[in-house]
Amino acid sequence: MKFPKDIFISYAHIDDESLIEDQKGWIADFHRVLSIRLSQLMGRKPMIWRDLELQGNHIFDQQIVDQFTQVAVMISILTPRYVKSEWCSREVDEYYEACQQNIGFSLNNQARIFKVIKTPVKVEQHPEKIRNILGYEFYTTDPVTGRTKELSQSSGRDSDALYWDKLDDLANDVSSFLESLEYVDSDSPTVNDKQTKEESKALKIYLAESSYETKELRDSLRRELQESNYIIYPDKQLPLVDNSLNACINEYLQSCDLAVHVVGENYGIVPEGSQKSLIEIQNDLASSLSVVTNIPRLIWVPDGFKPVDDRQKAFIAKLNEGREGVAGAELIFSSLESFKDILFDKIEVVESQLKAKESAAAKAAEAPPLSQSVSTSISSTSVSNDDPKIVYLICDLLDIDSIKPLEDYLYDQGFEVLLPIFEGEESLIRTDHIENLKMCDVAIIFYDRANEIWLRSKTRDFLKISGYGRSKPLEQKILYISGESNPTKERLRTQDAELIQAMTAFPEAQLNQILLNK
Repeated sequence: MKFPKDIFISYAHIDDESLIEDQKGWIADFHRVLSIRLSQLMGRKPMIWRDLELQGNHIFDQQIVDQFTQVAVMISILTPRYVKSEWCSREVDEYYEACQQNIGFSLNNQARIFKVIKTPVKVEQHPEKIRNILGYEFYTTDPVTGRTKELSQSSGRDSDALYWDKLDDLANDVSSFLESLEYVDSDSPTVNDKQTKEESKALKIYLAESSYETKELRDSLRRELQESNYIIYPDKQLPLVDNSLNACINEYLQSCDLAVHVVGENYGIVPEGSQKSLIEIQNDLASSLSVVTNIPRLIWVPDGFKPVDDRQKAFIAKLNEGREGVAGAELIFSSLESFKDILFDKIEVVESQLKAKESAAAKAAEAPPLSQSVSTSISSTSVSNDDPKIVYLICDLLDIDSIKPLEDYLYDQGFEVLLPIFEGEESLIRTDHIENLKMCDVAIIFYDRANEIWLRSKTRDFLKISGYGRSKPLEQKILYISGESNPTKERLRTQDAELIQAMTAFPEAQLNQILLNK
């Protein structure tokens, strides 16, 4: 469906007044560059309209309202003045009502009002009709002082790049929405079958809301994921009241194929009625769901981000030690670019697993039904107690030659031995490591010449192993110390695994007792 006018910009007049005489106001600059960027994206000049005569003391103009049915989308520029203005609030309400006269207020769960937040305003003060719509935040918050600074086009400021990123996000979303309207019939406001089917097949990712100092990093992830045509949730403002919040998050998570959490320096907002932050609540709910559904998750702590208060320190320590909140998750400490590589590699794995499940389901549906006696026979013979047990022998590349006596012993005792891979993308090596931990019966960390950081990383995996989606506990976890003695090796203690000191001789008797009960 085509509309005579593409966009109406709703704003408060005072927010377009410049502090510098004879200089254009923020709204006028925004209007100009948005028009240019949309022209570049759409291949045509958009029809953007705003009331240039708008004054705070004017009587509400019915002529504006009468044109709302001809407008495809509205952009509301929220500020403290906007939410206090009866005129601006009424524009939102009147546009909402006008939408009901044609194709409705939302299309495929996308509202026809785009909310630009120029100056921060509490969500509960937003006009009711757009309170739960996600906004485009054209401001930053100073992590030290907590003060906000509006983004602008003015040269010589660090916020310039952020302004253009935000504007590009908005322009791309508006452009996509306006193009999608071409597929909508005014008598039957739905997108065509082809587009609906494509969207239903797209991978759905829960990109958890984060604290303010990591918002730019989260935005960067969201931008690349959306450009790759993945569907990102939450797609609406999360309610900041405990009971409603939990139900909303669970609903989103249950429809997703992957969950991604960004954990930074600050603990974040604590919703009303809760003792935990929004960040921790999202993680806990995703962890609980993963226990049931095995939804894979990535928890990312960006490089250089250190927790600054006790609550955040405790939260990250809990994740790092694998005590709770890690079900289905991989905890990653890395740079943004490294994490993007890991994330997209993980997406490839998830997509291939989903395709394999779909293929298996399709084959099962086509196959003739087996008789009860045949199916019983198959089930009784499909699992044998004589199958060799799998031992995952974890070592560093430096120790690949040193493990041979232990590797030979395990083979001689009838175990199937898995070794880690050392070549390839870091993310694929990590994925293979996790898969080995999930499928093995026994895991052994072989420690000789590797550094202590490597050892700590692998022992943390032991603590978190239940969170990687294993269907049953490991039969044995062993920390095998080999090579020349040093103070680090002498001090090693663990409550979570069997400790074998093999620095003086091969410990065959101890291995026989632990692995073979001899």
